Amino acid sequence: MRMLHRLPAVGCSPRAFCSLLPPRWLSTSSYSSSPTCRDLKMFNALTGQCEPFPRETSATPNVLKWYACGPTVYDRAHLGHARAYVSQDILRRVAERTGGYNVQLVMGVTDVDDKIIKRAKEKNVSFETLAREQEQQFFADMTKLYVKPPTAITRVSEHLPEIIKYIKEIQNKGFAYEAVDGSGVYFNTQQLGDKYGKLDPRRQTQQDEQLLAAFEQSDVVEEEEKVKKDPRDFALWKAAKEPDEPAWPSPWGMGRPGWHIECSAMTHHVLGDKLDVHTGGVDLRFPHHNNEIAQCEAHNHQQCNHDEEWCKHFVHFGHLYIRGRKMSKSLKNFISVRDFLQDGHTADHFRLFCLQFKYRANLVYSEDRVRDAEAVADRLRGFFRSVTAYGDHEISSSGHTQHIKSKRCEQLDLELLDALFATRAQVDAALLDDLDTPRALSLVLELVSRGNTYLLASRGDTEAPDEVLMSLTDYVLDVLDLFGLEGLHAEFSTMMRRRFTSRHSETQHKVEESDELVSRDDHEALLRSLLKFRASVREEALRDPKQPGNARVLSLCDDLRNKELPQLGIQIEDLSPGRSVFKLLSRTERKAETEDTKTTATHTLKQKQQEFDALMQISPSEFFKNAPEFTGRFNTFDADGFPTHEHGEPLTKSQRKKLAKKLAKHEKSYAKYWQTRKEVQ
Repeated sequence: MRMLHRLPAVGCSPRAFCSLLPPRWLSTSSYSSSPTCRDLKMFNALTGQCEPFPRETSATPNVLKWYACGPTVYDRAHLGHARAYVSQDILRRVAERTGGYNVQLVMGVTDVDDKIIKRAKEKNVSFETLAREQEQQFFADMTKLYVKPPTAITRVSEHLPEIIKYIKEIQNKGFAYEAVDGSGVYFNTQQLGDKYGKLDPRRQTQQDEQLLAAFEQSDVVEEEEKVKKDPRDFALWKAAKEPDEPAWPSPWGMGRPGWHIECSAMTHHVLGDKLDVHTGGVDLRFPHHNNEIAQCEAHNHQQCNHDEEWCKHFVHFGHLYIRGRKMSKSLKNFISVRDFLQDGHTADHFRLFCLQFKYRANLVYSEDRVRDAEAVADRLRGFFRSVTAYGDHEISSSGHTQHIKSKRCEQLDLELLDALFATRAQVDAALLDDLDTPRALSLVLELVSRGNTYLLASRGDTEAPDEVLMSLTDYVLDVLDLFGLEGLHAEFSTMMRRRFTSRHSETQHKVEESDELVSRDDHEALLRSLLKFRASVREEALRDPKQPGNARVLSLCDDLRNKELPQLGIQIEDLSPGRSVFKLLSRTERKAETEDTKTTATHTLKQKQQEFDALMQISPSEFFKNAPEFTGRFNTFDADGFPTHEHGEPLTKSQRKKLAKKLAKHEKSYAKYWQTRKEVQ
């Protein structure tokens, strides 16, 4: 039995039905109701396998205790950071809305660190001032990228008592020792035995050798090697070396915490002894996450089951590469989030860029790939514009608006609904299977293409039922919202609200003055008459385009569509010789169209200039041999390079005359071009 999606109750008028719909646009979200709990399987770095996220591990059922390593706040966030945090945000949204998890996401901010102290000295400011400024900028950048804020934030500077206590408890259990030279406190890896190194690349695959090599070549290893009992040992507490450096009192003297212990202690303070999920960039897997595990298992020693993992699931996000190298501040090859957004790109473009690739794959950044993401946004925009233009704004050469309404679902409608619900199931399955966003996005775009075909299908004098269109657009909007494409979601939701409220409400909804439509209902009658006339003239001219005067008529029709009406905020699309649709553009849309037109015109002009420059590199004597329009045409030439035969046949007098005119034109342009270049030089 077929079930139609979200149809109104029997006897409910369209107006009454629409008045019951929430303000989001018209229909309720597919994800807004309490989702069924379905396992989200993600690749677990601990086991090397895809495993379900845990559910029943906390006191509150279905709460996912999740810790994410946040920024070390000494400089601007770049796209390499953004790739990790945007991917993490998408994972969180899918876990919450598709998987049905209650996510408690805690993010740690490192605001006490050697890099921060060094940068603060360079800028002649306190480390606290620098850290707060950069932290504020980081979260501002994340907000601009539509990354949801964490449930809680932990700062190192605000957890010093907890960190010191945590180190002391590890030391009391025999897993830490003071360095003989008084330089600090170190973790004793030998004491942990074979339980140390759960994320050590030497226990993993050859793919991870770069992580190990980078660590072994670091300055930290060289400086600390002399005071360690084991080369694998690492600092829990660093004694202060200079009187003016940031330091806090502790049982081991003035100093500051090591990097790894900060996250372990802060996680314990907020989330307790056990953790469900830990995330971060793949570069944090070793040694940082590896050593976090060691610290926490040492701290939990004796009170926990030895076979029980401190954290059940580690998820890592791949690197972002640019021009063959990892994007990083140390290599000075990064693009900041701020610069990316100020360069004409949007947060939606970057999120689409990330969505097109697997979250744990290393990804190469390029402008071409960003343009690919922009093309996806344009495909979606084209679909929603087609829905907006469909129906009320469709004009035929007979002058009739296609406006015979029926609620009857024909085979075309039922097939689309079948495709819609099949896509929903497939998208959910892809997202729950190791967050396969490339597959999910591809499925949605296939559905959009099917929707475009559906809109163009001939129905005689009837339209598609609004309920079918609403179900389709509602789902696509839900997916955009799920993926955090908030700019596109807001834009398209507004379009759908206007489209469907104007169809079902007797009164025109008030539109804000800043985004007021160019034409109102009382002007549309005149517009319809104009388009009826244009459709009739165009249809007649297309019956015999070669008839004298018809080509000119068609050109004028095109000018009206492409030049005159867009300036008035009216967009026309010709579907067939006697069938057109129109759309009234808001001021915002009108401005965007104008900018797109300018960009296209600039690109076309630049392309033509490049083609002309290339042609001017061909001397007149080589013109017929190398000019693109003559490639392969002539096989015999005279002493001056003028062709004598075409495809083996001698040229006629008429052909030679035409070619001579083209050569004369090229000689003139060639001489002028190089004379101008000479004068400029």
